[in-house]
Amino acid sequence: MNPIDDFLFLKHNRVSYDSTTLIQLYYPIMGSDALAVYEYLVAFFDNGAHTHKFSELLNHLQFGMKRLEEALVMLTALDLLVLYQTRDSYILKIKPALGNETFLADPVYRRLLELRIGEIAVSELEVSIPENARDISKTFSDVFNSEIQNQPKPSKTDPTFDLVSFQRLMTRDGLSFSENEKMDVIGLYAFADKYKMNWFEVYGLANETAINRKISLKRMEAKKQQPSQSQVNGDFTNSELVVIQQAKSLSALDFLKVIKSSRKAVVTKAERNLLEDLAQMSFLDEVINILVLYTFNKTKSANLSKPYLMTLANDFSYRGIGTAEAAVVALRHSPEIQKKNAAKQIKKSNVPEWSNPNYKNETSQEELAKLEAEKRQLLEKLGKE
Repeated sequence: MNPIDDFLFLKHNRVSYDSTTLIQLYYPIMGSDALAVYEYLVAFFDNGAHTHKFSELLNHLQFGMKRLEEALVMLTALDLLVLYQTRDSYILKIKPALGNETFLADPVYRRLLELRIGEIAVSELEVSIPENARDISKTFSDVFNSEIQNQPKPSKTDPTFDLVSFQRLMTRDGLSFSENEKMDVIGLYAFADKYKMNWFEVYGLANETAINRKISLKRMEAKKQQPSQSQVNGDFTNSELVVIQQAKSLSALDFLKVIKSSRKAVVTKAERNLLEDLAQMSFLDEVINILVLYTFNKTKSANLSKPYLMTLANDFSYRGIGTAEAAVVALRHSPEIQKKNAAKQIKKSNVPEWSNPNYKNETSQEELAKLEAEKRQLLEKLGKE
């Protein structure tokens, strides 16, 4: 997007400017630039009669292209603007601001506002109905029932994240938010919007990736990114396939309990904390299980070695290991194996090629003479020793 690019207003899309709602509810979230751009678009709306350049908007509002782009992003995120791009220009669809009750009833918008101005200030903006007031209004069907009795009801699409139902399942399953509930709610809404998931699908993932029954947005993201990471090229042995299957089927704590039980030991509090530390690093349980098994096999102990395990974990984190398959492949090239291979290469390099009984001589006469001299010197040295 550049200042010389063209844009058009969408036809038949005039909206009224609700200054009260915009100042009270939207402004603390979107800031002055986005509000100024929105005001400009409403004021200069021409029903798509003419093509405009963004430079006109910049000239009127007296700021640069970067600020305009950031403002447009904010307006589209808050559903006050829809931005379309064609081959030749952009088309702007202005959307009206939500009313007070609708805005504050949205759990995400409400929490965003609370983060900016505080819960007390937000509560003072709510529409308050007296407790003794009784709603005697008629419903739509009460008035128009005869006209619509045989007509199919129009389908209603509600894009709002159903936080009430989400929290109901949380209570049922003993799941809770992290220490920052407001940011969790906002993050869940953004997560659902990013991956086009409904609230129930998001809940299933949140429940699966929770840390000590607390929602972890980082682990949810890691799980969603997993399909692209699981394309690992590796011919796994039967034993590796068994390990991978077990790592994927058990939680980190259950996997650890199985290993400890085989060694006639129990899980310690320090080990539980270590598993939580690994989960906080955004590792999924299947990767943690591979790390735990490898650590036990290398340290030959009934207890987890935290220094050894964290060394591996830091390396995994740096390399972006996100699946059990990728973990198994990575551990094939562990530092221990690399050191052994390096030692073999050094040892091999110190032995003359002609000492190999299968050595095939393809050297020149000059090189042969040099090699023969080296051979004599080595034999003489060995004889003296």
